Formats: sequence, C-alpha cells, structure tokens
Amino acid sequence: MTETPVPAPLIGRRSRRRSGGHRSGGLPYLLILPASLVLAAVAAWPLVKIIQLSLQKQQSGKFALFHSGGATPFVGLKNFTGVLSDSTFWTVLTRTVVFTAINVVLSLLVGLAMAILLNRVSTWARLVLTGVLLFVWAVPSTVSTQVFYWMFSSQYGAANYVLNAIPGVHMQGHDWFADPHQGLAVVTAVVIWGAIPLLAISLHAGITQVPKEILEAARVDGAGAWQAFRSVTLPFLTPLLVILTTLSVIWDFGVFNQIWFMRDGHPEPGYQTLGIYMYSQGVGSSHYNLGATVGVLMMLCLLVVMVFYIKQLFRIGDAE
Repeated sequence: MTETPVPAPLIGRRSRRRSGGHRSGGLPYLLILPASLVLAAVAAWPLVKIIQLSLQKQQSGKFALFHSGGATPFVGLKNFTGVLSDSTFWTVLTRTVVFTAINVVLSLLVGLAMAILLNRVSTWARLVLTGVLLFVWAVPSTVSTQVFYWMFSSQYGAANYVLNAIPGVHMQGHDWFADPHQGLAVVTAVVIWGAIPLLAISLHAGITQVPKEILEAARVDGAGAWQAFRSVTLPFLTPLLVILTTLSVIWDFGVFNQIWFMRDGHPEPGYQTLGIYMYSQGVGSSHYNLGATVGVLMMLCLLVVMVFYIKQLFRIGDAE
C-alpha cells in the first residue's frame, strides 16, 4: 500500500506553524513580565532590604532600612545568634507552634463538619448557610475581634451570662483575659470563626466531586455512613485537605490582628506569638535589626511549609 504524498504547500505550511510555535515560546514570559516587575517592587525588594537589615548593627535607634551599607555596619549573623540564644524567643516560638496546631486542627474539624452538613441539608438550607458563611468571610478580622471581645467581657459579656445560668457554674464577672491561656482560647475562637467559611465551602465542593456510584457500591457492600466516609469520601478529599492544611498553617502561624486588637494594642508577654514578638521587638522597641531578624527566622519557618505545599501541588498535578 503506497503512502499518499503530502503536497509541498502543506509541508511548508506545517513547518511554518511549528517554527512559529517555537518563536512564540517567549511570549508567555513576556506576558507575565509586568506582574513579575510589580511583585519584585512590592515583595522582593523589601525582602532583600529586611534581610540586609537583619545583618546590620543597630545605630542609635535609626531606621536603617533605606540607609546605605556604610551608614550601618554589617555584623554578619550576630543578630541571629543573639535572638536564637534568647530563651524568650524559644518560648514565643513554642507558643506559636502550639497555637497554630490547635487552630489548624480545630478549624479543619469544624470546617469538615460544616461541609458534611452542607452536603446533607436541603437546597434552600444550603443556600442560607452558604450566604451566612460568605457574610462571615466578608467581615473584617478587626470587627469580628471586637465582637468576640464584647462577648467575653467580664462586665457585660454574653458568654459569662450564659455560662452563669448553668447550675453550679459561677462566671459572674469572670475575666477571660487575666489568664493568657483563656485569652488565647478566645483568640482561637476568633481565628476559627474567620477560617470556617473558606474551609467549609472548599471541602463541600470537594465532597460533591466524589463519584456517587462508588458511594452506592459501598452502601450495597454493607458499609455504614462512617465507613463510607472513611473509605471513600476521605481518600478523595485527601489532596484538598493537604492543601487547606498547609494554607491554614501559613495563615495561623502569622496571626496578628486578632491578638493585637483583643489586647487593645498592648499584648502581655503570655499573649506574644512570633508576629507580635517581631513587631514589639522592631517597631515597638525601635530595635529594627532585631525585629528584622525575627522576621527572617519567621519566614524561614514558613518556607519549610511552603516547600511542602509546592511539592503537594506538583504531586496532585502529576496524579491528574
């Protein structure tokens, strides 16, 4: 069987298309160049200056971020050595890790429970709940923090009033913020309140993508609701849970507004997380080099999480 020859004009046309495709290989990079320049201006350059500031010596309270290298001499890793040898830093870091872990776990559990609820209620109830979640998401963190502060106020808080109505419980005039553990528990409630909408809606979208045929087959095989969720739904949600967990760690690790406004701009030592500690060391105490050093260490901690997040994104992309 003879092969039909391809006309010369078609061959030329195909070759021109291929060569044109190669020539347009730099077009995507050209298109993202404006956005890259903006990111470099608003993120990369300040990051470089912060790292430079962390390697310099403090000069009589001057803000050395925009000074030349000669005005503020470099001291190498001396600032990092000083911060890492300070027991306060390790106490704050431990508190931040524990605080982040509690927030992430509780946020994901509540968000997953809300997602399951959205999947089981009627259509009108789902629309109402979704609207409420979007409203919660739209409320600024400063506003929600003040609302929770009023709810847990020792004088007129609704939390003390409700708990005091329980027989055997005496919460009249109880100060939730006298003990940093109880105060951070209130902050945790604010953080979870703000995280639920995104987690619930995202996880509900993931649940709707689980093939119904597989769920029906599991029920035919005698699997109960919990067994079907554990063996069928949860494996499908695992990639999404990994991404949401990583993002939640990044967000909760840098919590600042909720603690700062809950303590009226003067957080006690027991309330200090890394974000608060960095601000108090830098701007609050005019030790900008130490604040920049804490900021760099904080970024290094988050860099580990970001590397894990990027790996998971590539793994999910390869699986698809």
